[in-house]
Order: sequence, then C-alpha cells, then structure tokens
Amino acid sequence: MRHLLIVLLVLGVAASAYGLEKKAVQMREDFGTEPLYTCYMNYYYFIPCPTSSWFWAFSGWTPGETIGAWFSIGEPSMGRTGSGCPPYIGCDASDLNNKSIEQFRVLDFAGYGTIYPGLFTVRFDVYCCDEQGLPIGPALWSSGPKELCTAGWNYIDTHYVDGFGCAGGYGRQAKMLITATHVGSDASYPAWGFDNVSKPLSLGCAMHDNGCCPALYPRPQTSHYAAMHSGDYGVNWSIIPPAWFLDGADSTGEVYGCVELAWRIYTDYHVGNEPSTWGAIKSMYK
Repeated sequence: MRHLLIVLLVLGVAASAYGLEKKAVQMREDFGTEPLYTCYMNYYYFIPCPTSSWFWAFSGWTPGETIGAWFSIGEPSMGRTGSGCPPYIGCDASDLNNKSIEQFRVLDFAGYGTIYPGLFTVRFDVYCCDEQGLPIGPALWSSGPKELCTAGWNYIDTHYVDGFGCAGGYGRQAKMLITATHVGSDASYPAWGFDNVSKPLSLGCAMHDNGCCPALYPRPQTSHYAAMHSGDYGVNWSIIPPAWFLDGADSTGEVYGCVELAWRIYTDYHVGNEPSTWGAIKSMYK
C-alpha cells in the first residue's frame, strides 16, 4: 500500500509539473507604485537583466487545483546581511510583531478576468501553516470568487488578516500560507508568474536579488530560505505535501532547481483585531 501511495504521488507531481505551458516573460518591478504600508516581504528572485527581470508564466491548470506560497514572517535565515538586504523592505526591529497581512500581490500574465468572467476565476485563502506549508485549522480569510483583470501585478486587500495565533503570540515567527484555488469552469488561466533563474543565467546576467543578495542556483530543494516554499496542492488537495515547481528549463531540478511564485505580502502590526483573532485561533485546538 505504501508503495502504491508513493507511485500515485509521483504520478500526481509529474502530471502537475509537465502538463503546464511555460513561457519566459521579461518585465519590470513595480518600483515607485508600491502601497505605503509598513513593510513587505517576498522570496522570489528579481534579477535585473539589465533593467527588467525574467519570469516564467505557467498556465494550463485544472479546475479545482490549488497552488500557494507560505511565508515565515520574520524568517531569521534571510538575515540582515547589509543595508541593501533587509529581510523585509521598510521594516524595523519589530519585524516579528508585524503579523497582520494587509494586502498581498500576485503576478498574472493573462488578466482575462474581465474578458472571460467565470472561466478563469480563482479564490484566495489565508491559513496558519506548518513547516511543510500544510494548513493548520480553517482559513483565517477567504476572498470568495475573484477575477484577476490585470495582466501584470494584481493587489488583493485582506483588511488585516491577523496571524498572531499562527506563532503563539508576540516575538515569535508566524508561518502563513496563501493559496489560490482555480474555481472557474475552464481554469487554464491565470498565467501565474514565477521567478526565472535559467533565462538571465543563459544571458550572462549578474545573479542577485534585491540588488545585492546572492541568488543561489540550482535553488536548494528545501528552498533558498528555511521553512517556506511555493507548491502545488493538486485538485481537492490531492498532493500532500505539495509538489514544488521546477524552473521551466529544468525537468529534473538538478540544473536550475525550483522556482517560486512571484507573490509578495504586505504586513503591519495591527492591535485592533488581535484579541478576537487570537481567540479564534486558540479555539481550533480545543
């Protein structure tokens, strides 16, 4: 039985990884247009080559398929290795207490939501999660059916989703998972954006992210940073633990390694919602 489960898992990962259409796209970051929130964080590589970065556009999803990215808020392994390389942009020493997600940003190269409403609809959810990115308890927040209408960066308001309970209180890391479930009748799109290491490397561009931090390649199988990743959870959460996404130019993971969803979270310290949310989280374990 165990062997059968392993075979089924491998088949599920293979179908998820190789059934997708992969296209390399170059575009700029949103410099100068970011919301004025306390701070933000992301794990994907932005590698200017020379001024714009390369991304992968993955499309061809299955109705009911869930993908996501989980974040260790205040992750110490990111380190403050220089003035230009903070683990968060615009944050201070109170990073660990900035556990309220105000907003997050996703990258969709299609933006067909307005043109074909109902076909490529997604639903976003936010969870507490464990080290493997598996949800703990019910969703803390859900967007309901949502159409992504912008070909590029899309901003999703969460109105202060508090993750204090995900870490057990103040001064401790909170691990939070954001998922997108393809609930549309077609689901081939969005064309989700992932970072791209192979293209700038093949063009001889300098490998760095955020201007100074080294971009490792192949990206370690446990990811560049500890306790985070982007993954495919399959249809109806059929792939557990989630399958990781490989660089579009790498079918084995041994050349360029894994890629991450080009998603970013904007965090802040928000006292107002803490008591009710913390109580709700604790009630999950009673």
